[in-house]
Amino acid sequence: MSYHHILVAVDLSDSSTQLIKKAIAQATPDLSELSIVYVDKDHILEGKSEKQQIKQRLQDLAVESGYPINDIKALIGDLHIQITNIVAEKEIDLVVCGHHHDLLSNLTSHVPKLVKSIKTDFLVVSLDD
Repeated sequence: MSYHHILVAVDLSDSSTQLIKKAIAQATPDLSELSIVYVDKDHILEGKSEKQQIKQRLQDLAVESGYPINDIKALIGDLHIQITNIVAEKEIDLVVCGHHHDLLSNLTSHVPKLVKSIKTDFLVVSLDD
């Protein structure tokens, strides 16, 4: 199966690179578009400097990937709602996100909400802690 537009949800941690590599492995060169999104629910971005730091980190991830990144977004809100909107708007046919296996992640995982809300293929990558 060939995916046309893959969306990677990152958290800006070191494991974001692992997620992007996994998404690239699912892509077909010259046929698949790749987009990256960061969604922050916990706080409002304070000032231009914080926004710039986040955008710079996302740009760095895109450059480090070695794959052409179609779109980079930094959003505020609920992850499953933002992802659902992007999937519909951009005709995403694969969403890639990660899951840590520590206690906090198991209690607060976004995966069940994403599974219920997105209407496309969904790849959950097990992340090293």
